[in-house]
Amino acid sequence: MHPSRWWLPFLALALVMATGHGMAQSRTRVWDVEFGTPVDRLPLKEFVEPACGTDGGPPALPLESFLSFALCPVEPATGLREVWFIYDDEWEYIARAQRDVLGIGRYSANTLDRQPILTSLLIDGGGLVQGYRVITDPRAPIELRASSHLLGGLLRTLVTGANWACADLPRDERERPIDGEFVKQSCQAAAGEHLAKVETRHLYKAGQDVRDVPRFLDTAAGDFESSARLDVYAAAAVRDAPCCRASLRR
Repeated sequence: MHPSRWWLPFLALALVMATGHGMAQSRTRVWDVEFGTPVDRLPLKEFVEPACGTDGGPPALPLESFLSFALCPVEPATGLREVWFIYDDEWEYIARAQRDVLGIGRYSANTLDRQPILTSLLIDGGGLVQGYRVITDPRAPIELRASSHLLGGLLRTLVTGANWACADLPRDERERPIDGEFVKQSCQAAAGEHLAKVETRHLYKAGQDVRDVPRFLDTAAGDFESSARLDVYAAAAVRDAPCCRASLRR
């Protein structure tokens, strides 16, 4: 390289980082998808690795694309088919390979407020998006998962114009607080033609507290439930579904 052009590699790097930053800022998120959108009009370069969803569990049958949604089972509760996916995380992995701590945070794809999340779309028989889910990832490291219930408040803000009504649910037998804190809350809202629900949990279920079953503390450390989830549906699509009849009668 000619000595007078020593600055070219730095310019190239700046352009790459600027482009990547732009991509990070313009990402489409699951809550940006308008209900009624056909699956062939989804941002398929951003929503990748689709698979049949399992209502908050790990992905099931991998799909070639969202166009294969009919291979997924119909949910009894909603009458819709859940398709799990992840956001494209190429830029995040480039940052990880470069050990770029700031870049990892900037391009982190499948997180919300630093919490790992699971995302899915709910699709009707005609191939139209009629709902979505955002659920904290139960596979997250213990130190992150321990505070995942705090995401519930942020999830409520994602539904524009919602008038939330929240209720603390009673403890089931042998459920216990974690370090004196017990959260078992259900929030519901109607926003325009949408129905939304946020569930938050922070508790020991029966059998998880070390006082229930003597175990080594290191193996029992991760035995607790701390989670938050958001379900949003098009009201017309779930009007007769078991999930939502009561909400629609209010």
